[in-house]
Amino acid sequence: MAADTEDRRGIPRGRLVALLAVAAAIALAVVGLAALAADDETAPSDAATGPAAVIEPLPGRPGIVLPPEAGMPRDPVERLAWAAARAEAAPGADTALRLAEAQLATGDAAGAEATLAAVDDPRGDVARALAGYDPADPAATIDALAALADARPDDAFARFSLGVALLWSGRRADAEAELRAVRDADAEAFYGIAADDLMHPGLPSGYPPFIPARESGSEDPAVLAERAAARPDDARAQVAHAAALMAEGRRREAIEAFDAALLADPGLVEARVGRLVAGFSKDRPESAFGQLGPLVRDHPDDPSPRLHLALLLLWLRDQDTARAQLRQVAEQHPGTRLGDAAQRFLDAL
Repeated sequence: MAADTEDRRGIPRGRLVALLAVAAAIALAVVGLAALAADDETAPSDAATGPAAVIEPLPGRPGIVLPPEAGMPRDPVERLAWAAARAEAAPGADTALRLAEAQLATGDAAGAEATLAAVDDPRGDVARALAGYDPADPAATIDALAALADARPDDAFARFSLGVALLWSGRRADAEAELRAVRDADAEAFYGIAADDLMHPGLPSGYPPFIPARESGSEDPAVLAERAAARPDDARAQVAHAAALMAEGRRREAIEAFDAALLADPGLVEARVGRLVAGFSKDRPESAFGQLGPLVRDHPDDPSPRLHLALLLLWLRDQDTARAQLRQVAEQHPGTRLGDAAQRFLDAL
């Protein structure tokens, strides 16, 4: 009875908010870039046809993209004041870069260049090149960024920034090649996710979350990894470990954990759902979507396939169908973990 009570608890509001905020953290840094790209009818899209090699240059200047920090305001003007206060209180390369990022975001390229002049840091070279971008003649910035990226091939910031500058200049195919290289080098790092976002401006930022049907008793992947290792034949222990990995953005490791769950119990629907969600690809979103649909059809009383189908529908921007699926989960499974999650997603929409 105690176990049943535990399984029927709703996801704590803070935990669900964290799930909803996974994409927002990346979006805060690249939303301006992706929005401009999406607004331009010739920008990269998810169409089946190949992209044109050259497009019309995008308006304005590309921004400096840095990983977001806790407490950083979303509004550009508020962020500028926040960054200026931090730079004054704690001078250094990190705070100067953050201030320059905020200055450039509000259109103050001269201020950003002045801020970066004293930055003695490899990231400062990249940021200075971006701040000096001339929409009428972007070649100097692109050449400088290409040289920096070639000199430091493992520098994701330099290569991502080169991709952004190429995109802004209209060299779409070259931009996508650079962004894809960043993503493929480390798809789970900040710039890997940001590059994937920028290549697919028609899709929401980040990736769909996986929500387990049962409370694991811990959200620490290390604890759950030990439990899974000690219970290799316990499919539920493997799913709990996979869910914790997913929550940390460790999607490749999560796929391995879901595989371990399916090895222990090949018929566990939740593990099949989790593996599909963990393997969601923005290049091929129809793959996971196409396999979740039959799971919903074949297991109509299991809320996991339907809930996660709804989340993938949200990533495909089909909110009406997603709402219908979420509503069905919430109405058919009230008071359960997944039923409560469906209701909270409905409320968030």
